[in-house]
Amino acid sequence: MLTVRVIARESIGDSVNVLRIFMETPSYTHLVEGRSPSAADVDDFFNGMPAGKEVEDKFTVGFYVDTNMVGCADVIRSYPVSDCAFVGLLLLSEAHQGHGYGKIALSLIEEMARGWNCSKMQLAAISTNPRALAFWQREGFEVLRRTNNPRFTGDVIVMERAIA
Repeated sequence: MLTVRVIARESIGDSVNVLRIFMETPSYTHLVEGRSPSAADVDDFFNGMPAGKEVEDKFTVGFYVDTNMVGCADVIRSYPVSDCAFVGLLLLSEAHQGHGYGKIALSLIEEMARGWNCSKMQLAAISTNPRALAFWQREGFEVLRRTNNPRFTGDVIVMERAIA
């Protein structure tokens, strides 16, 4: 059974676990940024947010099987509009991909967003990460627009789905 709990940068254990998830999923940073994972990813995970958003609008969570963190996500409340939750990252360790945990994790995120009175969720997938793009499409996310960002190796594909 997959469970979720809020995690914090101030917790050494949480930071170590997030770094471990990135290190156990090297294909993610290779595909989207053309580099190996590093400790800088932990800082970006906990502290990176869109301009104009406040720290109280950013939520970082860990996904657990028993007591073992198998994935993490960051979600921005009320972005880019007040009734939208933006999934900045949903990352499961490679060993835990393909077992249905992504779908469960997404439903847990959706439950959080529903509690914030959001009617939709958005995210940005990178075109050079085809497995992630296929996952989001299977989960009902539709492409809103394509753009680019020099940080990423591919196009940034902004996607959206209504919250049921």
